[in-house]
Amino acid sequence: MGVLRLPEIPAGANPYEVIYERFHNALNPLPSPGFAARLYVLWGLMGYGIIISFVYLCTMAVEYRRREKRFWLWKLVTRPNGRYIVGNQHALFAVFSFIGCAVFLGYVINFRRVAILQRYQQRAYFWRCLIWSVRDQVWDFVSECSNPLDLYRVPLIIHAWISSWSNLQAAVLSSQKATKRHLLSPRFANSFYIVGLVIILVPVIVLNVYTSFAWRHAWEYGLGLRTVLLARSITSGGDTPDQASAVVQPMLDELNDKLDFFLDMIRSGFGVYVLAMLVIIAVNLGGLGLLFTLRRQIKFNTRRLSTQIRTTTLGTRSSVHGLPVAGPVGESTVSSTPPDSPDPPHPLSPDPNHLNSPPPQKTLLKHVFFAKQGNEDDENKGMSMSALKHAAEDTAPASASQRQQAKQLLALKKVEWDLFVFLGAIVLMATLFLALSLWLTISPLSVFRSWMTMEVSFFLVPWMYLVGVDVSLTFLLINSLRHLLSSDSRFANAVGIRSRPLNRRASVTGLTTSDELESMSYSRPARIGAEDALEPLSEEEEDAHNRQGVRIHVAVETQVVEEESGPDDVDLHAYRRV
Repeated sequence: MGVLRLPEIPAGANPYEVIYERFHNALNPLPSPGFAARLYVLWGLMGYGIIISFVYLCTMAVEYRRREKRFWLWKLVTRPNGRYIVGNQHALFAVFSFIGCAVFLGYVINFRRVAILQRYQQRAYFWRCLIWSVRDQVWDFVSECSNPLDLYRVPLIIHAWISSWSNLQAAVLSSQKATKRHLLSPRFANSFYIVGLVIILVPVIVLNVYTSFAWRHAWEYGLGLRTVLLARSITSGGDTPDQASAVVQPMLDELNDKLDFFLDMIRSGFGVYVLAMLVIIAVNLGGLGLLFTLRRQIKFNTRRLSTQIRTTTLGTRSSVHGLPVAGPVGESTVSSTPPDSPDPPHPLSPDPNHLNSPPPQKTLLKHVFFAKQGNEDDENKGMSMSALKHAAEDTAPASASQRQQAKQLLALKKVEWDLFVFLGAIVLMATLFLALSLWLTISPLSVFRSWMTMEVSFFLVPWMYLVGVDVSLTFLLINSLRHLLSSDSRFANAVGIRSRPLNRRASVTGLTTSDELESMSYSRPARIGAEDALEPLSEEEEDAHNRQGVRIHVAVETQVVEEESGPDDVDLHAYRRV
């Protein structure tokens, strides 16, 4: 059975007028109420996305200049097993967001011009054909206003692929096992990065070009059929329905053959879209390794910081009251044996003007810790966000090094959340696009049962893309401005910056955008922005932390506590495990 069929012709009616009216209604479907208003909202989202992406790129350029770094989009990062192609994720995100919003702007303008104003319908086809292709539905033949532009698919696929691969590359580079064979080698990773995108785009473009030719042939033949119907409605209006059917049916059969070929090309194109979305989802699932690595690193250093702060607090109390330091179970011993070598200078040590003052008294403290079950050990509980924020304050009862660690852990937690949002947004968009592609591959005609289903198929992906891009760029811009502006400015107060100073030479644009990525060791995961403060999580310690059940051991820690004038000057200089 063909795609198009002749309608029922009432007795006494002009059969050619009835058929022509049926085709005219198909060519000019009426949009649902409020459609024009929704287009205006989309225009606002597109304009906002274009402006904020440009502003964010300018902010990144200012940030790089302040840090005395060169702005980059891609670079080669050296590792012991080779050189990886790495993309500046946030810069690329802003660039492709700008391109995507600009393309959607043309998409909506042309859609409104053809669907609502019903003007330039003939030009709408050429716009589609020259830039991208026809909309992948059969109603593109019977309605030029169905979808005047399909260009948004190309930048959307490129945007999703590059953002997804940036996460995967960061996961490979930050892994402790980056030199092991079971991970992606540089040659394979770089080849898959470039060739994979080409393999996805070439079939999509080729199939859409063939679909464009098939649609054009069907459209031109349909225009000829409409001309014949209009002429015969004037010259042969008295024909019976059977006579009209004998005249129109042969032309309609040939038209249906062209439409069947067109539908086959549509299904092939959407089949490629399905495969592309599956690959993008798989790449993002591989990028989850970065999220897990970062989470383990934060957990490990949070526990370590919690232990140090408790030990520092206990050491402060003992140095003030002259009592031995008690371990977690209340057992401790004191020894007066001095350390083997003098301590290195400490940031909190007295200034050179007081060199003649008596040296501080040093006490060697030994703590014996009896670890219990993992779920009962206080050290494994780590620190909450509120505790980290309290430890990061300048008035916290902790050393300067520990306060710096707390600030860096808070920054890493924010990076963890940003990464989770990026992965979730890309996977959600790809899953939605996958569902739409499956729907249109299996049953493309079901889309056009009503205007609402047509609008969903045409605009659901643009709505989600624009909202996600605008929200993401807004938070990225605020984060950059918080880092660039003075804490005393009005804007800083408006976005939540009070009096806490920030390190303006540090990168705030994510794991894969800072220039420290080149110098980050493969054995120190998720350590960007935290050099000299956060400890790497080794494989042995990671396995020990991941073990379940009873873990009973005895650890003896030797540390030197230096007594100064007050409790705030106490810090841990030597910390080693025996």
